[in-house]
Amino acid sequence: MKPILTVIVLALSMPLFAQEEALLQDAITKPVLSLRCKELFKERAHKIKMQQRLNALLQRNQDLIKKSPKAKETLHARLKSSEVKVKNELYLTNLQIETMEENIVRSGCPGLSL
Repeated sequence: MKPILTVIVLALSMPLFAQEEALLQDAITKPVLSLRCKELFKERAHKIKMQQRLNALLQRNQDLIKKSPKAKETLHARLKSSEVKVKNELYLTNLQIETMEENIVRSGCPGLSL
């Protein structure tokens, strides 16, 4: 009688253990959170790529300013104006990246290497 009762108790408790394990697994890695984290990381990677492009553009602009003849004042003025615009855009991009990183940390996304 005791072995039959033990088998019945074990059979009934198996689904409970499976449900608890599923809940624990769900609590550790929520699919919605991981999808949101992937999206946040993708946006951050896009902004970092934009930052690198702006840095390259700024460097190229500064090289052109150094190499351009001083006699061409309009060219110099345009290059200086372009340099200011690129610097402003780079500043805004850096602020956006910093804000994104803070949002990623606040969201609880693992694996952000700053």
